[in-house]
Amino acid sequence: MEFYKMQGCGNDFCVMEYEEGIDYSALSITLCDRRFGVGADGIIVVKRAPLEMLYFHCDGSKIGMSGNGIRCFARYVYEKQLVDKMQFECLTQAGNRKISITSLSPFLCKVDMGQPAFHNQMIYVSDDITSFGRLFTIGEYHLTIYSFFMGTIHTVIFVDSLESDLLQLAAEISHHRLFKKQTDVNFVHIIDESHIEMKTYEHNSGWTLASGTGACASVITCYKLSLTKAKVEVLLPKGMLKIEVGKKENVFMEGPAALTYIGTLKEVVKC
Repeated sequence: MEFYKMQGCGNDFCVMEYEEGIDYSALSITLCDRRFGVGADGIIVVKRAPLEMLYFHCDGSKIGMSGNGIRCFARYVYEKQLVDKMQFECLTQAGNRKISITSLSPFLCKVDMGQPAFHNQMIYVSDDITSFGRLFTIGEYHLTIYSFFMGTIHTVIFVDSLESDLLQLAAEISHHRLFKKQTDVNFVHIIDESHIEMKTYEHNSGWTLASGTGACASVITCYKLSLTKAKVEVLLPKGMLKIEVGKKENVFMEGPAALTYIGTLKEVVKC
């Protein structure tokens, strides 16, 4: 089985085409191991007719959406000639996504990431208190958090600096009993009305170099609070994403996808 090792802003994936009978959850755990496998944040499985992206995190869980991953998916299907246009659509577990390739060298694409959902049931919070601007106490800290669904469950927290002591609370917030299915946590520092920087703690793998859906969640939060304009550059440890809030709060993400190498798996985990 051939696979492409790819990355978007440091968020890395093994991309491969779907084959019947393979346990992709188990394969993800073994393949993504950074000492005994290839090493990646997850695997992306490409299905044809209809075109669909399946994403399995490095812990084996099947995730609805990866913002950085879908750009790697886009580059793979274009270079493998599974699509013949610069604009196309694909299915994901979080819904249909429209993709526009904006540059081939370097490879850049723009993705309609859909709309945020602010209902508590979407983030598996059982009470009726609004979670977008919720007062939250953890230890001696009293915070305001902004939690909602943006491809997956996200929480946005504003900090004065990405060196803030609040970042030490990431794991505790992510796994807090309030969130029945946990939450990714995005710490956001606003530079100016067109630029922010952020760090993301993912609930199932810890700190990550980049989160596309997290960048979208951070910008829509800033925009709704009138802290930034609708178009924002998000500065990440290993790259930059352009996020735009459109009509009806549709969020658009533009960024790179790079090919690291092409490999072959001689053994795969069968169901």
